[in-house]
Amino acid sequence: MNDVKDVIEQLKSANQLALYGAGLGALEVANCLTDKPYQIKIDYCIVSELGTSPDYVMGIPVIDLEFAKSHLASDALIVIATGEKYRDSIQSNLQLAGFSHVISLTFESDLWSDVREGYYRAYRTMHGKSYLALEEELEKYSEKDRIGLSSVHIYTVKSHVDKPLKEDVSRYFWEIPIQAGAALTKERICEVRDDMGDHISHRNRRYCELTALYWIWKNDAADYAGLCHYRRHFELNEEMLRKLLVSDIDVVLTIPILNVPGVREVYRHDHVERDWDVMLGAIRRLSPEYLPAAIELQNGIFYYGYNMFLARKEILDDYCAWLFPILTYCEAHCEEKTDSYQKRYIGFLAERLLSIYFLHHEADYKIVHARKHFIS
Repeated sequence: MNDVKDVIEQLKSANQLALYGAGLGALEVANCLTDKPYQIKIDYCIVSELGTSPDYVMGIPVIDLEFAKSHLASDALIVIATGEKYRDSIQSNLQLAGFSHVISLTFESDLWSDVREGYYRAYRTMHGKSYLALEEELEKYSEKDRIGLSSVHIYTVKSHVDKPLKEDVSRYFWEIPIQAGAALTKERICEVRDDMGDHISHRNRRYCELTALYWIWKNDAADYAGLCHYRRHFELNEEMLRKLLVSDIDVVLTIPILNVPGVREVYRHDHVERDWDVMLGAIRRLSPEYLPAAIELQNGIFYYGYNMFLARKEILDDYCAWLFPILTYCEAHCEEKTDSYQKRYIGFLAERLLSIYFLHHEADYKIVHARKHFIS
């Protein structure tokens, strides 16, 4: 894993620096790198072919790869700023074009998350807010301090259609696998399933990992509980989990996702915009006191992704009691989707609702941020 400090130093010291990409991913990486605390100069944005690409990204000229071959030195540093699925082919094309100094800041990459963390720290400071990192906060505590709490249950959401993983995940042995959408198949892949006890497993195609969250809410009694994904894991260890139990930490969230030019605008680009208005309507009707947080989120540039979090069980319970009635309202008022990806709209809305809930309770809970590992 690349050390983020070393990477930032490489970016700052590069004689020529270019991003590969000119879409939202490149816009977000450019925004992050050129702003405080990094303030790095980017010379170009490179695309395979100009076509419908913009002429500029944040004032940075957009050029095609052929132009780059004649205007960039072979030792230029190229940052891939796209989605994961394009990374390998882009890297191959860059190698063929003679560029061997390449860093990947693709959407899911751990390195992009670490770089984004530095920007988020500075962003919060600029807005008069503190930033707490899990590892830094846990340094204040000793495992020997006992306060009566004894259990942390982190559930790993899995599905019978998951792709095989090439990476060994045995180091996450404290996680509890839970099969989501178990009511929709006869295949059994986990001892714990979301169709056991009180459940909404049959709604999984729209609710995604939230059917597992519902099961945790209704069926688990740990001191801390939460969920991650089979490809996305909290970067924790046993010592950190033991210290968590003696800490005053209430909630653990991942480093938030950067959305430029804004959270609602990117949602509109990626999903069905009307669903956002339905969500706001649900908040107005069911929990109007959360509306200011919803407006702040939609006009802001960060949100907590993946529906991943870990919290004291009483907080998880309160969140779920707030969340699921809003989702039920959205399900009743949003149009049905035919696209298999957009059918997951309840899960997409819930990511933003997670952010709204904890933005509203920012002063009530001690919220810290943990690193996430994505298995590509």
